[in-house]
Amino acid sequence: MNKTDKIYVAGHKGLIGSAILRRLQKDGYKNIITKEHSELDLCNQSRVNAFFEKEKPDYVFMAAGKVGGVFANNTYRADFIYENLMVQNNIIHSSFLNEVKKLLFLGSADVYPKNYQKSAKEEFLLTGPLEPTCEPFALAKIAGIKMCESYSRQYGTDFISVIAPNVYGTHQHYDMLNAQVIPSLIKKFHEAKISKSKKVILWGSGKPVRDFLFVDDFVDACIFLMQEYSGTDFFNVGTGREYTILELAETIKKAVGYKGKIVFDKTKPDGVARKLLNTSKIQGLGWKAKTSLLDGIKIAYNSFLNELENREVRTSKICNIEVCKKDTNALNKIKKLHKTITTQTQPISYKDKVVIKPWGHEFLVFKNSEVAVWLLYLKKGNATSMHCHPGKKTSLIILSGKAMSKTFSATNYLKGGDAVIIEKCVFHFTKALSDDGLFLFEIETPPMKTDLVRLEDKYGRESSGYEGLSEMQVPDKILKKGDYCYFEETNKRFTYNYEMLGKYECSFDIFMDNSEFQRDFKIIKNSLYTMCRGSLLDEKGKIVLATGDTRKSDTLENIKKLKIKEKTVLLRTSTKDKL
Repeated sequence: MNKTDKIYVAGHKGLIGSAILRRLQKDGYKNIITKEHSELDLCNQSRVNAFFEKEKPDYVFMAAGKVGGVFANNTYRADFIYENLMVQNNIIHSSFLNEVKKLLFLGSADVYPKNYQKSAKEEFLLTGPLEPTCEPFALAKIAGIKMCESYSRQYGTDFISVIAPNVYGTHQHYDMLNAQVIPSLIKKFHEAKISKSKKVILWGSGKPVRDFLFVDDFVDACIFLMQEYSGTDFFNVGTGREYTILELAETIKKAVGYKGKIVFDKTKPDGVARKLLNTSKIQGLGWKAKTSLLDGIKIAYNSFLNELENREVRTSKICNIEVCKKDTNALNKIKKLHKTITTQTQPISYKDKVVIKPWGHEFLVFKNSEVAVWLLYLKKGNATSMHCHPGKKTSLIILSGKAMSKTFSATNYLKGGDAVIIEKCVFHFTKALSDDGLFLFEIETPPMKTDLVRLEDKYGRESSGYEGLSEMQVPDKILKKGDYCYFEETNKRFTYNYEMLGKYECSFDIFMDNSEFQRDFKIIKNSLYTMCRGSLLDEKGKIVLATGDTRKSDTLENIKKLKIKEKTVLLRTSTKDKL
């Protein structure tokens, strides 16, 4: 690669992609192409083709794709195989059509058979069954490796692949259920240190063996191969050193500075007993990893602390959705058609009314001049319409159950304790995936119901506005005793608590001034906080939680000297789902 070559880094926001971008910039490459997901949907074949035809990159680093830990792989199996196949097929084929000089595809150690007794050599590929929990992801990666090999053999392209072990470093996902092992444990040990917990409980026996490679070392191997190798082979990359999960935990404990005990819950599964790559092939070319596990984890932990301080930790499950071009086009199309929205007679107040929906029901929990909070219950398999609100921002807080939230720019799979913040004019729908349905809060800023615009609706309500009086019932006729809650804002210090047995709990806190806030406010772990009036400020007076916004408790915990300047209404929610 020459410094003036045009280089496309696909997936530049991820752990590895962002490290590739940093390395290229550091080495003086000036002509680097990146695209946000909102600019280029890599699952869209026509858009990817158009991008390659316009940009004509010389080199491609294929770091894009859907990744996650065991929970995510096993839960979102269809998404892992579909999205990864679509993204890699589109990029590899477009690279061929547009005569890319060289492409590097990133594989994963999951492609090798489960429970191999020795370190996996490249020739072990396709010699045995895969680990069931990550099989869809692994099959997609195998297809990518074989696709690169096949194009190179048939068409003479220079498309190569590398197999990564557990890669860690800066700019990781720290969500406990969707992150991989090192970021999950960094977050777990850090929270135990802050809360002064006496022990950290980890799953399994601590005996499984893994290789952990610092991301900058992995990127160094990728650059090395792009410069030094051409052919149809693929290469394992790693340290060549094996660590037990116990050794990893002890190393993270030391790097974080946690003083308590590590306890393994042996009733929980271990996963694959051994996952170690044989790296003799790439070492034979002259490459070797440089960063020790302790040094790498210290760098990763310091990055985590910096992200916490700057409120940039990628928990990934409070999702902010901004308007995209498709939203604007859809709304303009509806306006051009002069689509008539039927406005039904609305009550003066929604208090003590349950609105019957085709998908379930909803009722008003709280309302003032700035915010309205609605409780929605969706029956299993049912979904709201694909709709938007041109006049208000909408936030969805999942109280209990699992959901799919879909917009033109993103699909998010959510569980209790997650949230989506949707800007004005964004078309979206939410579907209940749980057997016992889905409970969520819908936060409207400002409060209004008459700006609803539907694009499509499986219940035939495209031309209908919000439900009218005929769809409304009193709580006693539709709900079990205790399932209805409503909070009225007062002009004095007050706390309203509500708990739905086994599902969720919420509280509304009114603070009239900062002295009351400093005296009474305490952050409750594993909660979400939503501002219903006023703003939450840091010690420098910078707003950290504005009206209608939602933050996780662990984010607020790491902001020093929180304060308010005026009357504040703060909503706290927490799920009781067992995950």
